[in-house]
Amino acid sequence: MQRTIRLLRVALPLVFIAFVVVIAVNWRRGKPHKDKAGAVPVTSTLRPTGDNPSIESKVFEDTQTVNGRVASRIRAQRVVAFQSGWNTLENVQMTIYRPTGLTYDLVCPLAQFNSNTKESDAKGGVRVTSSDGVEITTAEIHFDGIHLTNHVAVNFKVDRWVGSGGSLDMDVPGEMVRLYDKVDATMAPEAPGESPLNIKSQEGVFRRKEGFADFTKDVVATRDADRFKVDHMAGRFGADRKSLIALEGQGHVSIVMTGDATLGGGKAAESAGRKTITADRFWSEIGANGQISALDFIGDTAPAHAVIEGPPNRDLVAHTFRVGLANKQVTDMKADENVVMKETSPIKREMTSGHLTVYFDAATHRAASANLDGNVHYKDPKNDARSVRANYDIANDQVFLTGEPGFYPTVVADGQMLKAKLIEFSPRAGTARATGEVIAQLVSKQVTGAPTAVSADSTNVFPANKPVFVNSDVVTMRQATKIAVFTGNVRAWQDTNTVFAQEMQVMGAGDQVTARGNVRTLLYNTSTNATAEARKVPMQSKSDVLIARKLDRRIDLTGSVQIDDGEQRHLSSEHASFFFDANKKMDHIETQEKVILVEKSTGRRGTGDRATYNVGRRMVYLTGAPAIVTQPNGSDVSGEMIAMDLEHNKVNIISPKLPMQGTYKPQP
Repeated sequence: MQRTIRLLRVALPLVFIAFVVVIAVNWRRGKPHKDKAGAVPVTSTLRPTGDNPSIESKVFEDTQTVNGRVASRIRAQRVVAFQSGWNTLENVQMTIYRPTGLTYDLVCPLAQFNSNTKESDAKGGVRVTSSDGVEITTAEIHFDGIHLTNHVAVNFKVDRWVGSGGSLDMDVPGEMVRLYDKVDATMAPEAPGESPLNIKSQEGVFRRKEGFADFTKDVVATRDADRFKVDHMAGRFGADRKSLIALEGQGHVSIVMTGDATLGGGKAAESAGRKTITADRFWSEIGANGQISALDFIGDTAPAHAVIEGPPNRDLVAHTFRVGLANKQVTDMKADENVVMKETSPIKREMTSGHLTVYFDAATHRAASANLDGNVHYKDPKNDARSVRANYDIANDQVFLTGEPGFYPTVVADGQMLKAKLIEFSPRAGTARATGEVIAQLVSKQVTGAPTAVSADSTNVFPANKPVFVNSDVVTMRQATKIAVFTGNVRAWQDTNTVFAQEMQVMGAGDQVTARGNVRTLLYNTSTNATAEARKVPMQSKSDVLIARKLDRRIDLTGSVQIDDGEQRHLSSEHASFFFDANKKMDHIETQEKVILVEKSTGRRGTGDRATYNVGRRMVYLTGAPAIVTQPNGSDVSGEMIAMDLEHNKVNIISPKLPMQGTYKPQP
């Protein structure tokens, strides 16, 4: 467009004024003769009524030189001078030779010049061309000594630009050109294969001295499927009047940017990565290569708004947007201050944060990933997450949440709460993985509308109708299979009941809890008799594996089992099972393989193949082949079954088939 400014600045005022003045002056110097034919003078709307011709000449030609250099050459078929000071010229052809080597040619059927006021007029179709490819055509131009004006169509061709306007107003001393009444300009692409740029507006003003170009009133710029609408747009150019330094706009900004204009086979792309932004104003950032590297948008009266078409579509609002560009394609979009991003399908999602940056795939032009920072909040129909920062892998549907000490991210999924240093979850796949100082809260009962909730309280390990909390190094949750797996330094507790392990798996709504690796339990839901209050000293156990099933009213322990009932008795075996009553109080314990019972208060030691410990009645039944009970002094008894009454400090041998045996050693 700066080439247009140069053309209108030089070609119109200089050429037009020069050729009229040269004609008027040199025609008088050349002493034109009066036309004997008495031809009818040219009519004019500028000359006063009754103005009579005084001199007429035909076939006028003149060449002007400046310091020995040819400055201009002019030809006219007919010249008439009037008494009022007006002069008319017909079929004018003029060439001006500039010191730079450029030449300008003007062709005009009719020209009028007032030698007194310097006012001039050209009609009948004016055409200006230059040796460097400039061409301007219009029906007429009027010059009042300061302004070149018209109110008819103006067409121009300047370098890569081809355009038109409905009217022209040029301030010659101020070097300002104004085109209005539907300005339309198209710039041809610089490189083969690129698309042209078209700009339409009601008015365009070019200020050559300041290096500004302003477009106002219904400005629309298009390139392929990209479309830019704004009330007022201004461009600032460098000293060469060609290189763009800045671009800005105000008022009802609306921009639509797409990726590829066509799909395979030449078909038009429907919405390949299309981005639509609306705002109150915008400005540009220019890169080192002189190209626009970014566009900044701001909402003054209301938040700026952006729509990124997918699928799924993403709707964003924020105070400001920064759109990064490379090779005329969008590389990223940064939103700041009160950012809200919504996804409409297939899962309705909403993310809010202080700052958001969306990155786009260079091939598909669609959103590939996003970074969120500052008070991040994510929610969908099943998940609610909060963190300081988040990375959103859009292509793979993965959300990574991170935070800071004291502000670690949390996720609430189907009623379950998960907190850790890093949380990764996939809403579509229904999976979540957390690492680093994990703490999970498993619901104490099914949440209304959340049938897939994972729970742990339905087993006898955690019998209360309260949440179960779990610490671990890592946890993986899968909503589809209703499984949560905790690994690394696992600690799960409800009130005072606690389980320690290296791995714990919770299935369904507490259907099964499985713990593995150095499993330890602290259980308080036991009692010494039916009426006793809740015990203050827990029953402790150690094992390799623990399995608790909701419907079995039991807990199974396997692998190097050790059970401590307070400080009074110690029971070890390879397998053990805790059985509970309807009130989830421990009723009895059954052990198998390598059973050893040590009662610390009496010093007795019992061994056998199996043992049943009735917790309420404090009775232990040892069976084996044989079962043996040894006193502190070394005396022992054996039999198929031995009953140990811990309450009354008695040992009874019950052997219906095998004879009783015993060894007595007196007290020392």
